[in-house]
Amino acid sequence: MTIKSNEKLKFEMASESRYSNSCGSHALSQLWKDALNRIEELEHLAKPRKAPVLMTATNPDGWALEALALQLASEVIAKDLKIQGDTRPQVIETSLINKQIIDHLHAVRNLQERTRALFAELGKDQGPLGKPRAGVGCE
Repeated sequence: MTIKSNEKLKFEMASESRYSNSCGSHALSQLWKDALNRIEELEHLAKPRKAPVLMTATNPDGWALEALALQLASEVIAKDLKIQGDTRPQVIETSLINKQIIDHLHAVRNLQERTRALFAELGKDQGPLGKPRAGVGCE
């Protein structure tokens, strides 16, 4: 299906949803909306992914895992600070979940630091473009 025909199909589905709703068929209208939402969700999932995030030999400008975990944790903290003081149960539970996510991200940092220490025993880190200390190419 071409992009043009896909957009036309989505336009027609949205029109059918509005028409069904105006005729009093709210259930049919909701079915059209759900189908349209599913198509848009699938389109999003089918989009090519951007470059890898983690630093590797093929992505030397990527993030070190421990730095990425720290960045993510700091962003979750910033988001959580914005909802503090809201006493609705859903918001309180969300804040508790945020704190768990932050704890998990700190655990990722700690595990990666252990990995870095173990690899330090194998030799000097030559960076993402240097000779690997383990696996393929370390011989």
